[in-house]
Amino acid sequence: MSIKILGGFAGGLNLQTPKGDLIRPTSVMIRRKLFDWRQRLEGYAFVDLCAGTGAMGLEAFSRGADELWVSEPNRMVYKVLESNLKIFADRYGDYFEQDIVCHQKPVELFLKIFLDSYADWSEEQKSQTILFLDPPYGKIEIYEFVLKNLKESGFTGQLWLESDELKGMKSTIAREHFSKILKIVEQGDHYVLVGEI
Repeated sequence: MSIKILGGFAGGLNLQTPKGDLIRPTSVMIRRKLFDWRQRLEGYAFVDLCAGTGAMGLEAFSRGADELWVSEPNRMVYKVLESNLKIFADRYGDYFEQDIVCHQKPVELFLKIFLDSYADWSEEQKSQTILFLDPPYGKIEIYEFVLKNLKESGFTGQLWLESDELKGMKSTIAREHFSKILKIVEQGDHYVLVGEI
């Protein structure tokens, strides 16, 4: 399986993927629709709690995001993520001065690390944050934990929530956690809700 960065200064870059079925990457069609809608991300922080290969975060970086926060709990997948971040930095380090925060931690611990830092950001920084939530679809408890903690923290950025109508959190239930829906991207039973908590 091959994953490519779709646009920005790193467009066309091939990313490494782990062997087997350790990950379920966001489809090219969904990534393209999301990033065609938000082509430029200068001034934004992009946070990916279950980063896999890092494709979503590196796509955001390629399109100008100032900060990237990524975490991957699986040790084998995390090695691939680290390798992709290194390839990206070695090849394009002269193009950007962004910060990368990368951890191999469970979602719950990484979210706490992020929200502790987020609490000290300016209101503008807080509002210019995109948090991408795409855990294994069947892990409903992760969706519920993240949604609850974002709401309690006063998160004012955008949430991009990916799931599956059959295997994951149903969109009707996910919608109840949003105060405002900005965009919906669908492919078969997969969907991404973009909005504010």
